[in-house]
This record gives sequence, structure tokens and C-alpha cells, in this order.
Amino acid sequence: MSQSERLITEAKKVLRDNDLGGYTVPTKGLYPFQWNWDAGITALGWLYIDELRAWTEFDTLFKGQWENGMVPHVVFHQNSDDYFPGPDQWGVTGTPPTTSISQPPLLATMIRIIYEQCQNKALAQDKLDELFPKLVAYHEWWYRERDPEATGLVSSYHPWESGMDNSPAWDDILARVPQVTRAYQRRDLNHVDSDQRPLKEQYDRYIYLVDFFVVTNLIIKKFMKIVLSIRRTLV
Repeated sequence: MSQSERLITEAKKVLRDNDLGGYTVPTKGLYPFQWNWDAGITALGWLYIDELRAWTEFDTLFKGQWENGMVPHVVFHQNSDDYFPGPDQWGVTGTPPTTSISQPPLLATMIRIIYEQCQNKALAQDKLDELFPKLVAYHEWWYRERDPEATGLVSSYHPWESGMDNSPAWDDILARVPQVTRAYQRRDLNHVDSDQRPLKEQYDRYIYLVDFFVVTNLIIKKFMKIVLSIRRTLV
């Protein structure tokens, strides 16, 4: 077996080892759920093994799409104690549970590539017809919610949204974010050496932002209930 053949065999094994049935985890054990950013890339890998499985990756991810079009950065398809913050930390109700932030819309690019390169054109067309309106809603959400002044640049609310989670580019900005004071237990350090993971003071700020989003979402929901109540009264 040549070196390239060995690499292909190993790559296929990695995908299969990380396949939890309909979705692929980024790293088994460390990341037990489906990540938006990773789903499109792993689907591209599945294209060369099983085309239907590649499309299934997108089908499974979009089960977590919000009514407003947002596709969350993590979809919690099953329970697991191996990751923090899990579904109980985000203040989001829904089935399946999700986080309340997103990630760059890499999905459209990956779907286009898979559509162009797949062999089963009938399957590809059916899947594209099904996914296209969901992709449009997702992009409209970015324009509407993250670039309301039409500047051409969208806003990220959390380093985990950016695709550059632990980049030094966040250091100055994160330094202005308070450190959370509540107790919490990280799970990542059970799987990976701490030298390869964010420092505690960084993680404290990450979790502060998560808690901030929970409170903000509650305020927004209460405000919308008041608005709807006023509208019913006026009618």
C-alpha cells in the first residue's frame, strides 16, 4: 500500500470513528456534539466515501435551525457529560437543544462543492432543493441580525463564533470582558493536556459571555411578550 493510500485509509477511519449516526463530531470524546463549522467540512470528506451520508450531515445539522433562520454553532443531538457548557447552560428551549450563537456560514460553500462534485446528480438536486431555502434564511439572518446597518461586515458576539476561537486577536477585546464568578467544571481538560487548551482566565470570560446571552435572551423574550400583549389589546 502506498503512502497516499494509507493516508486515505486513515482519513476514512477518522470519519467513521467520529460518526455518531447522522452527524460527525470534530473529535470523539473532546467534542461529543455536532458543530456548525465542522459539519460542512466533514460532509466534504464523506462525499468521497458515501454521498448520501454527506448530505445527511447537513440534514442533521439543520434540525437545529431556529425559526429566525439562525443555525447555531452547536447542536446537542444527545446527552453527554463530556463537554461544558452543555445544553443546560445556554437558556435555549427547543428540540434538539442548541447554543445561542452561530459560526461563519461555511455551509453554503461546502454544499455547492458537494453538489458540483457528486456522482448521484438526482440525489444532489433533491437535496439542494430542500436545503436552499434553509441556507437563504440562514444568510438573511446574518444580514438582518448581525449587520443591521448594512455595513458589509457582520458582528461576532463570542470568540467561539469566529472560527478563530483562541486567536491572539481576541486578547485585547476579551480583557474588557469580566471574568465569571460562579463555579463551573470544565470537561475539556479531561481529554486534552491543559497546555493545548485556553487558560482559566480566558475560559472565565467565555462563560461570562454565555451567561450574559442567557440573561439577554430572557429579557428579549419578556419584551416580545409585552409587545404581543399590547398589540392584542389594540386590536
